[in-house]
Amino acid sequence: MTETRPTLLVVDDVETNIDVLLEALGEDYTIRVATNGTAALNSVKKALPDLILLDIIMPGMDGFEVCRHLKDDPATRGIPIIFISALNEDADEARGLELGAVDYITKPFNPAIVKIRVRNHLELKRHRDHLEALVAERTRDLAEAHNRKTESLGRMAGAIAHHFNNQLGVVIGNLELAMMELSPGMAPPARITAAMKASNKAAEMSGLMLTYLGLSFDKHEPLGLSETCRQGLPMLQTIKSVKVVLETDFPYPGPTIHANANQILQILSNLITNAWEAVGESRDTIHLSVKTVSAANIPAGHRFPLGWQPQNNAYACLEVTDSGCGIEEKEIENIFDPFFSSKFTGRGMGLAVVLGIVRAHDGTVTVESEPGNGSIFRVFFPISGEGILRQPDKLGNDGDILINTVSPTEMAGNGTVLLVEDEEMVRNMAAFMLTRLGFSVLEAEDGVEAVAIFKQRQDEIRFVLCDLTMPRMNGWETLTALRKLAPDIPVILASGYDKAHVMSGDHSELPQVFLGKPYKLKGLSDAISQALADRK
Repeated sequence: MTETRPTLLVVDDVETNIDVLLEALGEDYTIRVATNGTAALNSVKKALPDLILLDIIMPGMDGFEVCRHLKDDPATRGIPIIFISALNEDADEARGLELGAVDYITKPFNPAIVKIRVRNHLELKRHRDHLEALVAERTRDLAEAHNRKTESLGRMAGAIAHHFNNQLGVVIGNLELAMMELSPGMAPPARITAAMKASNKAAEMSGLMLTYLGLSFDKHEPLGLSETCRQGLPMLQTIKSVKVVLETDFPYPGPTIHANANQILQILSNLITNAWEAVGESRDTIHLSVKTVSAANIPAGHRFPLGWQPQNNAYACLEVTDSGCGIEEKEIENIFDPFFSSKFTGRGMGLAVVLGIVRAHDGTVTVESEPGNGSIFRVFFPISGEGILRQPDKLGNDGDILINTVSPTEMAGNGTVLLVEDEEMVRNMAAFMLTRLGFSVLEAEDGVEAVAIFKQRQDEIRFVLCDLTMPRMNGWETLTALRKLAPDIPVILASGYDKAHVMSGDHSELPQVFLGKPYKLKGLSDAISQALADRK
């Protein structure tokens, strides 16, 4: 079996130069010829050569510009380029090498020397490609092992979150009902208030773990990154020290990305908090900027998640720079782990959540840091070609986006509800809430029992509140079975899993409302109002 001969692309507008190179190299290599820069780029697009011999002075696009285009493109940046030029100044040679060329030969040239240099650079490329292949194989292996571990952790975390949120629902529900039973105008005891605050924090932590593992499937849409960051400034100002100045650079209109606004602002909040902790109480400046960068300019070192490689030519970059304490080299690999502890940074879930959100957006985050000289965190998102649908709503002081905020309303319920829940304490809590709202409650421990009860008392049941994860018959199966008996029966599907995760996929029947656990009395009341709205 004969080996394929390497292909060289000769780019020169002088015919005699081309002829000399053809004579010197044609016996050992397949030669393609381009007589100007545009033709050279078109030739490379059609088929990648193994090496390019490139003249500098040509009509239209010169050789320097051709080289710049090739090195900016991930698909062509690895092609060795040898400049062959009449320009004999050190500055010209330095410029060519800075642009990424592997060699610079001045005219008039010795064909034998050119032949040796071409052979040597092709041999170096062969060794480099082999080494890169070995490294790459060792890396997509490490990445695959990491992904398997992440998937396993994800399944475990999802199950834990489900059970955790069920139990929190019991705690939060009882605390809320205890406060409602106080005399009018009486403030709740400090212990109850503290317990409610801690329970809400625990529910939040459960959600953050799912976000870190990429299991929070929030809706993505086209967003202007600059404008999204600009609208988050009031929130960012509240989380930093008054001594720290926040400098921003948001180009208008700026790059458009396909993302979730809440999560972008969560990234901002966590990175600014991290920078502020690194700076401490000294008078200093944190720089926050948005820019567009080519894939070639994304730093290769300390890139997370492990094994990430650019799939686009251009990326939007969100950059946070501080001049604080910096991070030890050995610690950088660990700062995105949940609850990683160091003296100043990475104390909780902040950076872990950043990585989870970046992973969900098919992006990457890079870190440059040196102890005593500060840090640069850069988050890269693929550029979107879609038009911007809307900008995020304005922020409240707590950093949450305020969307469709309504004042609480009292609900005077009536009629009968079928409650389907396999965990006794959760079922008792939900039944008590439903009774408090004015409903009579029929309880079922699972879907099989629910269908049996529904067949007997279908005419009096106004709606169904059904858990998702149950033995024998789960929530989706129960919903389908009930709809076969009564196609228009309103159903609220409740789960401790994330809504988007639960609702993803194809289902023959859908609930009127999804209700996330743990829920409070108002959340349940609102869900019931929404479920019954179509029947009024």
